[in-house]
Amino acid sequence: MLLQTKQLGLPAKYYTDSEIFAHELKTVWRSTWQLIGRQETIPEPGDYLTYTLGEEPIFVIRATDGSLQAMHNVCPHRGAKLLEGEGNCHHKITCPYHAWTYSLDGQLIGITKPKLFPNLDKSQIHLVRARVETWGGFIFVNPDANGESLDDYLVGMPAFLEHYDQDWNSLREVDRWFYDQPINWKLIVENYVEDYHFEVVHNQGFGTVYDSDNIRSLPTGRHLRIEVPYTNNQGGEFFTSFSEAGKVSHQGYIFPNMMLNPHKKFLSVFHLIPLDAGNTRVEIIIYQAPSQFAGIPYRSQEFRQGFDVLMEEDFSICRQIQAGLHSRAYQVTQLAEEHELGVDHFHNVLSEYI
Repeated sequence: MLLQTKQLGLPAKYYTDSEIFAHELKTVWRSTWQLIGRQETIPEPGDYLTYTLGEEPIFVIRATDGSLQAMHNVCPHRGAKLLEGEGNCHHKITCPYHAWTYSLDGQLIGITKPKLFPNLDKSQIHLVRARVETWGGFIFVNPDANGESLDDYLVGMPAFLEHYDQDWNSLREVDRWFYDQPINWKLIVENYVEDYHFEVVHNQGFGTVYDSDNIRSLPTGRHLRIEVPYTNNQGGEFFTSFSEAGKVSHQGYIFPNMMLNPHKKFLSVFHLIPLDAGNTRVEIIIYQAPSQFAGIPYRSQEFRQGFDVLMEEDFSICRQIQAGLHSRAYQVTQLAEEHELGVDHFHNVLSEYI
């Protein structure tokens, strides 16, 4: 473990050092459950999608028996990448390099010119498995096939998120885009899990729609349950799609890189993809249930423009912090007990890995 001493905040190098980032890829990203996609996007045998979790290329495929299988996207012959993007592989997985073929559950079933391999026993060669499970229609993968179950990992989060008045399994993706930012991924997490900044950074938007004095973050295992009460100030049209006056939005951060934000007219998911020590891709994925879409059809341009303003308010502050990390004066002197406790909780969880 690199992080061995308890202190307030993380040392600046944890946001800038390439060796620490490489260590995170081998610890955090190889042994945690992470979002890959949705079940309904791969309904038929042979349907697959690919993703890279840290340094680990992974694919999830619908097997012949209808189950989901997750495997490392690497051919055990010479290491070629087996599948690209998403699609259907027509009942077998074929390596693009030497055309070795595998069943949908990863067993080697054929090779070209078998006489060249007189000692090869196909029954002993199998794609390396990862662990795959689902919750609420979301597909999660843990690159460590021997890791804990998703139920154990999520602990109380599913029960908390069931406060949402939509069926999670009925949600369908209606939009997706991303922002590439020169910010370490941990700064973006820290900004999300504290609400102390709302009235200052979001003083024309969420700072008025959310009752920020009464937001509560509740540590749950590695994660955070976040209770966000709405005010009676509904703001402009973009914000009315989020808020319901007097109600509470039950939001959540799932370690290490998923934020779920249930709202009146849609669900937004923020999904962080670390690119290097100083750069992160933030995916924004929008889902609607059929009843939400029927009531308020999603309008991509309008919503993206609203999110552009909202996200830039946060990103601009995070970029300033990223720059300030290089100063010898950088330090964290105090955290607000209730409204920044998510930052301390995140650091405590992170220390278990690094």
